[in-house]
Amino acid sequence: MILITALAFFLMPLVSGALVHVLKPEARWLRLLLSFSGAFLLGIVFLHMLPELYAEEGMQVGFWVLGGFLLQVVLEFFSHGIEHGHVHAKPGHGLPLITLLSLCLHSYAEGIPFADPDVAGDLPFLFGVLLHKMPMAVALATVLLRSGTGTWMSWVMLVLFALAAPLGIGTGVLVGEGMGHHFLHDMLGLAIGMLLHISTTIIFESAPEHRFNAARFVAVLVGAALAMVSMH
Repeated sequence: MILITALAFFLMPLVSGALVHVLKPEARWLRLLLSFSGAFLLGIVFLHMLPELYAEEGMQVGFWVLGGFLLQVVLEFFSHGIEHGHVHAKPGHGLPLITLLSLCLHSYAEGIPFADPDVAGDLPFLFGVLLHKMPMAVALATVLLRSGTGTWMSWVMLVLFALAAPLGIGTGVLVGEGMGHHFLHDMLGLAIGMLLHISTTIIFESAPEHRFNAARFVAVLVGAALAMVSMH
């Protein structure tokens, strides 16, 4: 299951990047996908992952959750919010390497806990994280396309991004063998903190100028409802 999970994390950004080049999706569809994925992921984290993690590891795991939340604040300073669909690109201005590095670090840290077979086999959580990867990769591919980055270099950057999560899983497998489940649970807390930041940001900032939008509100409700249903 871990190998299949690593393959899924690798393929998702590549498929999403190909869709951008072929279909060139409109921004409103990306915002709807973001709203749905953010609500679904938030529901899975609050209803399932956090309660079980606290039950197994106790209160100290909260430091890792908070650390992940704050780490994501720092990473988004350099990524300019691509993790939650922000697309800022100027023609002729390539993607800064520090932006790509911050995205890869986010994806790498997110991948480590999936070295735990229990996490990799948790289908609702796996689906939620993969679903979050899709608009993230779409935003990255869109920035590369709008900035005028060459096709070859765009694919190199997408492949580097796609490799980050599987490398994180590989690191988790190697380090986890020596340090045990406590290490992977700490890394899960870190990843959950990062996902909490991204999910809440998506829900509150996915609407332009923070205006109410019925379609996005429905997407949030459907995502939250699906998260609740998946727990049964």
